[in-house]
Amino acid sequence: MPKIWAMAIINEKVLDIMLYLHDEPAHGYQLYDDIDDISKGHVYQHLKELREAGLIKVHEEETEGLQRKTYRLTENGEKLLEALGEI
Repeated sequence: MPKIWAMAIINEKVLDIMLYLHDEPAHGYQLYDDIDDISKGHVYQHLKELREAGLIKVHEEETEGLQRKTYRLTENGEKLLEALGEI
């Protein structure tokens, strides 16, 4: 994947989310809480886009009667971060 193409679709906040998920799986609210200057709406929009692009996967579980989603990078997500020189 050429770096120029990848940078055209990966903005700073998307990259922040991907780097966060590289370190550990996370819930959407955790991303919102820990990443500076991002709204909840943007977190979930970026997560949707990353999932549709095959860069993250979702694990759903029920905790205390609530359905929770945990997001983690796919192998392709890891490869993209590596190609961008971020890991």
